[in-house]
Amino acid sequence: MANPGLANSGDADFHQEEAIRLASAGKLAEAIGHFETAARLRPDNPIWHFNCGLAWQQLNQLPNAIAAYQAALSRKPDFFDAWSNLCAALKASGEFQAAVDAGRKAAALRPDSAGAHLHLGNALKAQGDWAAAEASYRVARGLEPGTVRIQLNLANTLREMGRLPEAIALLREAVAKSPRFAEAHRDLAFALLLSGGLRAGWEENEWRWQTEELAPKRRSFPQPAWARENLAGRRLFVYTEQGFGDAIQFVRYIELLIERGAEIILECQIELRRLFRMIPSVARLLTRGEAAPPFDFHAPLMSLPRLVGTTLETIPRRVPYLKVPPELANEASLPRNGRLKVGLIWAGNPSHLNDRNRSLPVELLRPLLDVEGVDFYSLQIGERARDAQQGDITSRITDVRERISDFASTAAIVDQLDLVISVDTATAHLAGALARPTWLLLPFAPDWRWLLGRDDSVWYPTMRLFRQPGPGNWTDVVARVCAQLRASVVRGER
Repeated sequence: MANPGLANSGDADFHQEEAIRLASAGKLAEAIGHFETAARLRPDNPIWHFNCGLAWQQLNQLPNAIAAYQAALSRKPDFFDAWSNLCAALKASGEFQAAVDAGRKAAALRPDSAGAHLHLGNALKAQGDWAAAEASYRVARGLEPGTVRIQLNLANTLREMGRLPEAIALLREAVAKSPRFAEAHRDLAFALLLSGGLRAGWEENEWRWQTEELAPKRRSFPQPAWARENLAGRRLFVYTEQGFGDAIQFVRYIELLIERGAEIILECQIELRRLFRMIPSVARLLTRGEAAPPFDFHAPLMSLPRLVGTTLETIPRRVPYLKVPPELANEASLPRNGRLKVGLIWAGNPSHLNDRNRSLPVELLRPLLDVEGVDFYSLQIGERARDAQQGDITSRITDVRERISDFASTAAIVDQLDLVISVDTATAHLAGALARPTWLLLPFAPDWRWLLGRDDSVWYPTMRLFRQPGPGNWTDVVARVCAQLRASVVRGER
């Protein structure tokens, strides 16, 4: 309760103090009303607009935060904290050029602030200007050499630029400085895996469960985690943990565990249930939320490569390891007209951290659609499926979304195609697991599982990789795919 001796409800100071009290108690949603009232009653006070913006930003209400910071700056143009926070808010909302402009203003006002250079580096990196981002991070690191978060941002930028030895050295140094900093271990894992250092990478990746992102999702069981004990005659509970693509990629390990004599209980997302039902010899298949029968050990699916000691040379590469359910095999058959049947996916899950780089505008695929002798089928789902609803594009792509209800129904369509051309999505993993010819379009900074400098996949023998030659250069990728597709038509490949 407010102190009635402070003032009445029309007093700006009362509302400001009440807002600060509530915000300090973690009640940001309640504090907002008081912050806004105080700013409205005394609109010329830039600090109060700033405080309001800070509360909105902590609530992830970015448009409101941006407006409040701009209101503060209109009253105090040299307000450093407002410029710095505005940079971060604009970057988080996807307004990258405006974020860069705000970050440069903050860095100019206070060139000795490591935080200002860090925010500017983040905005430049989001904009795709990695060289400028590296420079900003190096300035920030010089100002605060002991701040591990700055070092991580610099290292991850170097990794995305393909400078892996430098990135790994910085990440090892970060881990040495802060041995319990889970994000540093996880980032080191990604760099090691990208370099092909799988054994060390798997070990570091176990720290993922202590990161802010995954710690709340970590499962606990009374039974012990599997730690390479003999599995003969033992019951092992295996569960998927992250995205659909991860589940499809690593479910191949179930076969190895069964060969070791394990009785497998497998839990998965409902969208994968019908597909994973086709994995032979799984004792019990569960959907997330179902109660599991008694078991001896448990393991998350993405820990299995570490537990079986996978290296580049020992990756299980036998395909197909997934199959179309028999009741779907003849369902929704595609025309048999002698033309090459090609499935297209141009965008991944928009919530993925790297989706802006790994997805591409469907307009860039127009040259591909002009290749003669090909029938194109859109396997795109979600909001981005509507991208193809443009006159000249719609007329060249058959939309099969109405036939897709889960990954089993997707598999039934993919299995009828001669080729799948896709950005880095779960459907690309599905096509690889089904042993269908797959051309994967990759950004310059790819996910760790695709490694660097090669056009084949160590995970999927029927997959070919088409990499950007430089950041954001999809035009060259599409041109190479067009040339290869024309050659396939000429050779009559099916």
